[in-house]
Amino acid sequence: MTSKNKKNEPGLEKNREKRVRIRLYKKRDLDQVLDLVRELESELENKFSDVKLKSGVKDYKNRYLKDGNKYRTFVALVNNKVVGFLMGYPSLGAPEVDNMYDVLPVSSDWTTPEFYLQITFVSGPYRNQGISKKLHKEVIDYARKKGHKEVYACIAKWNFPEIKVIESIKFDKKDLGYRYRLSLKL
Repeated sequence: MTSKNKKNEPGLEKNREKRVRIRLYKKRDLDQVLDLVRELESELENKFSDVKLKSGVKDYKNRYLKDGNKYRTFVALVNNKVVGFLMGYPSLGAPEVDNMYDVLPVSSDWTTPEFYLQITFVSGPYRNQGISKKLHKEVIDYARKKGHKEVYACIAKWNFPEIKVIESIKFDKKDLGYRYRLSLKL
């Protein structure tokens, strides 16, 4: 293999994170984000082989990535390819309501106090390059600019890579038994 070919392989180029761009999701990203959701689901099926998972691809397509809802998705791009995403939303801090409904602001001067980080995923070949951390920092800046007072996430204890990223950004950690609640006051 020539050195030219090695440069194009994911994970082999040094300092790849310098070429990562983070931006808000656009409609043209749909197919690439859905491919990442499929990759995520495949990993979860392998991790939890005794559990039958229902695919969320339709939910992403018809709810989470639709215009006009509460969800804000940020994508990480390397050479214009979507290699990761982080989805969050303004939160009332009431999981029963937040999970069931798209609670939207009733006026332009109203902001929920919290912003919830729902899910982060980076494609396998692009991990350990700082992409997840860049996604988190961009979303934190977004939440701060929108007037939220806190950013938080609930993360399963087995999700060591995500916990490591969140802790590196200095979130406070509270043990909820089977998961952690991590929060950052803005």
